[in-house]
Amino acid sequence: MPLFHHVTIFAISENEKADFLAAGIEFKTVTRGSRGEAASFEIGEDDARWRHALALMASLEARDGIPKEYRVQDLSMTEPTFEATLEKTKERIAAFVGTRPGLPFLSSYSGQSPEELLSLESAYRIDSLVLAFEEAVGQKARRQGPQSLSNQELIVLAVEALEREVNNGGYEQFFINSSKEFAPIMVEALGRIGCGETSKITQKAIEALGVAEITPNAIEDALSNDNEERAATLRRLDDSYFESSEPIAERLFAFIKANKSQFTF
Repeated sequence: MPLFHHVTIFAISENEKADFLAAGIEFKTVTRGSRGEAASFEIGEDDARWRHALALMASLEARDGIPKEYRVQDLSMTEPTFEATLEKTKERIAAFVGTRPGLPFLSSYSGQSPEELLSLESAYRIDSLVLAFEEAVGQKARRQGPQSLSNQELIVLAVEALEREVNNGGYEQFFINSSKEFAPIMVEALGRIGCGETSKITQKAIEALGVAEITPNAIEDALSNDNEERAATLRRLDDSYFESSEPIAERLFAFIKANKSQFTF
């Protein structure tokens, strides 16, 4: 099954928009923020336009104070739209705990402020509230650019990306997808929210890659070569992750509460 991509171009110029449109790329959303316009589109790797889109993304240069490497946010997905991916994640979580009695699941983020989301703690499941914070922070990043995020907001995106990817396809999927952008901060992020055991497991997963420097490019290069020993190690660490009893969602929510002034959307 081909991968799909939810792509956002930050600080996009009129000429750049025209280049994408000329290649047949239709923007799903165009929003204006403090650093100009951000345009998003969704496309599958089996789409004939994908190679043109890749070439255009690679040709983008730094603009309006945003470095070249931050101009594009590319989220790899197994579903054709970002919304469908979020729904699948919610369904997976709901299926996992669906037999448990308790609070209802907040079905979607609908524009609440950080204070309003925190006030729902006694009304909805914590894991669903954490997903709502992730959606809200992700929307902010698409509107204003990733540089607008606080360190605490970035930690939420990082931890949720790890949860989603490892639960869906293990550490290897986390390293293959665009979530690998969070790898340099992942161990510290888990430690910051009080998940020491998961932090240690993740550190071992990163060490299994055998990279001298933890960068997305280095990770991509490492995974370009088949290595059965590395694959077996990552599978064992997947098992350790699943067997861990650390309540990641609850600790992430507690971290958000303790740092609520750093969340602005």
